[in-house]
Amino acid sequence: MSCQKLAVTCLSLAMATLTTFGGNIPTLEASPTQPEEIRTKANTWFFQGLQKVNQQDYQGAVSDFTQALQIDPQYAEAYYQRGFIYGKYAEGKPLNTNGTLPGCQKIHEYSIICKVNITSNWKQENQQKAIADLTQAIKFNPQYAAAYHQRGLVQDEQQKKLQDFKVAIDLYLRKSLVYLNQKNYTEATDLLENIDKLYAQEKSLSVLSLGAKKQQENPTGSSTDSPERKKSPEQLTNEARQALRKGDLKTALQKYKRASRIFQERKDPRNKEIQQVIAEMERIPNR
Repeated sequence: MSCQKLAVTCLSLAMATLTTFGGNIPTLEASPTQPEEIRTKANTWFFQGLQKVNQQDYQGAVSDFTQALQIDPQYAEAYYQRGFIYGKYAEGKPLNTNGTLPGCQKIHEYSIICKVNITSNWKQENQQKAIADLTQAIKFNPQYAAAYHQRGLVQDEQQKKLQDFKVAIDLYLRKSLVYLNQKNYTEATDLLENIDKLYAQEKSLSVLSLGAKKQQENPTGSSTDSPERKKSPEQLTNEARQALRKGDLKTALQKYKRASRIFQERKDPRNKEIQQVIAEMERIPNR
């Protein structure tokens, strides 16, 4: 199989994995340059790992990603995929195909046997493994936005979460602007959606740390405003992304500009990113 075909296969499997966990998996990141033989062997294990993820054989996938890393210790994507699974283990998922935790065996319908090492520290152990793997992915690919994103989700300390989210937002934004310039609206929209999800995460952290605050009455307009004017900036950016995905740049621009005005009135730092998106879209000819 040619290298080009291998890359296409890998990307296809990686995107299929996205629906397995209901999370975000990035476009395939390249491993640093390695001799062809080493790269081919590592890729073989990596692709097998992705296939097993799609089959919900997560223990097998972890084993295959580990084999890939033993061959190529700088394989950023393998660290990411393994770390992603460890992160899901820390959340109490994914389970084996038969509904048991990894390390457990279902004897029959009413009997499950687990190894002694399946302890109350299960979450913490897998959380630490996830952070370690995602940190390695970042080490070998400092531009790996999704690795910062996932590591932020796994972190316990709020400050570390926010630091990772900030870097992920910056990297997602840079990539989205490149895709906009290339008129690749699907990829650009996916990245902009990730940014919105991260801001939602930040907002939820603020609510948890400061306590729920009483919302201001009619924050986006008076009771006589039209339904369109009452929309929150989050609603407007969501509608802008939907229009952009369809290639409707005119509508997307209108929505983003409305959202920008509200963010500006609120002195919300999000306006900076929205303004960059607007500027890039306005440079696209034949909107």
